[in-house]
Amino acid sequence: MRKTIDYYFTVTSPWSYLGDIRVREIAARCNVTLQHRPVNAGEIFSKTGGLPLKDRSAERQAYRLRELARWRERLKIKLNLEPTFFPASSELADKVIIVTRESGINPGPLTNAFMRTVWVDNENIADPEVVKNVLDAQGLDAVTLMAAAQQDETARVLATHTEEAISRGVFGLPSYVTAHDLFWGQDRLEFLESSLAGYESGEDPEQASRIAGDETPL
Repeated sequence: MRKTIDYYFTVTSPWSYLGDIRVREIAARCNVTLQHRPVNAGEIFSKTGGLPLKDRSAERQAYRLRELARWRERLKIKLNLEPTFFPASSELADKVIIVTRESGINPGPLTNAFMRTVWVDNENIADPEVVKNVLDAQGLDAVTLMAAAQQDETARVLATHTEEAISRGVFGLPSYVTAHDLFWGQDRLEFLESSLAGYESGEDPEQASRIAGDETPL
């Protein structure tokens, strides 16, 4: 059976956006299947001790912006640090990604397009018209996909993804889960790739995940 990376994210997570293209590239290099699994971030925070951004201390909020700016520069990626429509509900966009995947369409390009809508184009992803415009630009059937996204079954899938993520130890986004380990954050993608490479060569996955650098001190 082909190995997989279960990719837990939401399109309004800037950290998910920063890692989105890179995790797809890693999956391709390592010949593994990338499973896009949008989740309800608020539900994950509430059940694992996390806080929504607005409830964090001023110091934490300020440092978040500094860290995003550093990664923007490091990755040479466009990123609006304080988009006008943030926070905004990504529920419709996340559900459309689920429907796209379930329809047999690769959700990768659409996922990144939705993320860019928030973090580059400064548009309101909670607006159905904005979602429709992104689907149209991707050459997808907006009417059919958006209608399917509103069905109860799609809501159940989103809830299942969220519950599954929590049961597997996910507490923040993005999280990348393999058969052997959990990697939280786009800054752990090197460890993810090293682990996958080690597993392929028969090495111990935990040991292989450390070859990208020293373990983070407590």
